[in-house]
Amino acid sequence: MTYTRGQFAVMGNVGRKALRLYHEEGLLAPVSINEENGYHYYDDTQLETLERIKRLRKIGLSLFEIKQILDGKVQEEEIVDSKIREKDELLKELKALAGETGKQETAYDGKPDTQPFERTKCICIEENVELENLGMSVGKLYERVAREGMNAEGSHFVRYEGLLDDGKFRMITCLPVSQYAGEDTMEIWEPHCLHLNYPGGFSKVSEAHRIIRKYAEEQGIKLTDRVYEVYNKNMTIDVYYTIS
Repeated sequence: MTYTRGQFAVMGNVGRKALRLYHEEGLLAPVSINEENGYHYYDDTQLETLERIKRLRKIGLSLFEIKQILDGKVQEEEIVDSKIREKDELLKELKALAGETGKQETAYDGKPDTQPFERTKCICIEENVELENLGMSVGKLYERVAREGMNAEGSHFVRYEGLLDDGKFRMITCLPVSQYAGEDTMEIWEPHCLHLNYPGGFSKVSEAHRIIRKYAEEQGIKLTDRVYEVYNKNMTIDVYYTIS
């Protein structure tokens, strides 16, 4: 199964700019590029490489250092040990990451269901931000709620559009409100969705996307390119794929 760059960015919890950079630097090239429209496509097998790149970036390695590791020109342990000696303050995080790497996680075996994305009024911000900076957009929405005396109601969520079309990918951050907030208030309602409540945490949401897409393929359910991720306070995520 292959994914457009927009889809793969969502599944890997990174921004499209990061994927372009990793491609340009020779760290993670798409499996294919459509010569007619220029779209880049990735597959499931590359998620593991992407996670490794993200982990190495998190502990402070440069793109050059990561490429050396991925190309097998240097051992990962050598560079990590060097970073520990250079930056003692990173030692605690490095050990924590090493401990997480060694854990055997049990795969989530939840099954999607069909239910609507309930009608909701919300204020939104469309910045096409990098996913890592989602908190900044959420903060702006809460600032507006406070400034204009509105009441937030429910969990904030992200609406993705155009995931099948690399050139029209949009990311809209939304915050439900209890009252009308002017002409820019958006009312959202999706009567038919394939839904999954995923308990694995925000950083592992790509698993929820894989489960839903695989289930849809097995059941012959045709999905649109409009997707919602609702970030709940208990750290679970409700993922909705609209059904065609």
